[in-house]
Amino acid sequence: MAHPSDHPRWLDAATATWLDCREFLARHPYAILPLGATEQHGPHLPQNTDTILAEGLAARVAEQTTGLVLPALPIGYSWVWRDYPGSLTLSLNTFLAVIKDIARSLHRNGCRALLLLSAHGANQQPLKYAMRDLSDELALNILNAFYPNLRDILSDAESPMWMPMNFHADEFETSLMLYLRPELVRIDRVVREYPPRSMDYEMSSLPMGALSQSGVFGDATVATAAKGERWFHACVASIVKVWQEFLEHHC
Repeated sequence: MAHPSDHPRWLDAATATWLDCREFLARHPYAILPLGATEQHGPHLPQNTDTILAEGLAARVAEQTTGLVLPALPIGYSWVWRDYPGSLTLSLNTFLAVIKDIARSLHRNGCRALLLLSAHGANQQPLKYAMRDLSDELALNILNAFYPNLRDILSDAESPMWMPMNFHADEFETSLMLYLRPELVRIDRVVREYPPRSMDYEMSSLPMGALSQSGVFGDATVATAAKGERWFHACVASIVKVWQEFLEHHC
C-alpha cells in the first residue's frame, strides 16, 4: 500500500485509509482520475485496453508529479461501439453525472485541482461539458488530458492514423499493450484495416462501429513492444509537463 510517509507526493486512494487521504490532501490537494472504457478493441486486444492504459499512465505521472490517484473509471461513453458484444457504455447524461459527482466529492474532501486522465477518445467531448458546468459550481481547477502532443510523439510510427487523432486498436494502442500487458495481446489476430471515410459518419449519427469489419482503425500488424515502451514514456513525459504547468499556474 502506498503510504504518505513512503510516497510524500502521491497516494493510491483505493488502498489508503481515510486518515491517509486526509493527511495527503492537507499537504497536496490534488487528484488524478484515470478514465478508461470497456469496449471492443479489435480481435486482438482486451476490452479493458483503455482502462489499462489510463491506469498505467496515471501511476507513472503521479510518481513524477503529485496527486491522489483515484480508482480508474472502467466504463465510459462508448456509444459508437454499442453493437459489439461485450462493449458497455454509459449514457451521455450518466457519464456527465458520474464525473460531476466525483468532482464534488473531491472538492468536499479539500481537493483543489483534478487531472482527468483519459485513454478513451470518446470521453473527451462529454468531459469538456462536465468541466464547463463544474467551473460555475466549484472552486476546483480541472485539467483534461488525452495524449497531449501525440502527433509529435508518433512521428516515427510506421503507419498513419485512420483520421487525425482518430485511431483505435492500431499500431499505437497495440504497441502500448505489448509493452504494458503483452500476455493480454492476441498477436495471432492482429489485422490492418482502414475503413473508408464516410460523410455520414462525419456529419450524421452513424457510429464508427458501423464502418469497420474488425473493429481496428489503423494498422496493428506493425506494433512492437519496443515502440510501446518508447511511446508510453513519451506520453508520460508530455502529461507530466502539462500537469505541472497547470498546477504552477492555477494552484
